Amino acid sequence: MSRALPIFNALGCLILTGVVILQWNQERRLNTTLDHLETELSTSVEQATTESKRGKTLDHDIAVLKESLEITQRANDANTRSLQSKETQANELESKLTAANAQLESWRTTIDARDEKLRALNQELIATRARLDEAIAKLKASATRE
Repeated sequence: MSRALPIFNALGCLILTGVVILQWNQERRLNTTLDHLETELSTSVEQATTESKRGKTLDHDIAVLKESLEITQRANDANTRSLQSKETQANELESKLTAANAQLESWRTTIDARDEKLRALNQELIATRARLDEAIAKLKASATRE
């Protein structure tokens, strides 16, 4: 048995060496898997951070767009009110212009009638002057005969 002991010892060392090699290989595979999982985790964390920043940027862009839309809507409302006011004013001015044109036409008719009357009076005055000149001439002629 004394000879068998070194053989058992050598066999035990070989078995222990095999177990150590198996465990070492298993540890290497686990470390490789762990490294791969850590890399995936790091990539996932980076993607989550990037997406979070992108989400915040999009939220900010949405807020800016909403504010811009509100400003545009208020400006549109103000322009609509201004346009309605100007349309009302234009309608009022148009009705005043129509009334002024009607008054102007009335005045033209009145002036034309007055001008016609003045022409008739002028013709009468000319005829009366001619009769007066004729009467004066007759008076002078009759005064010289006497």
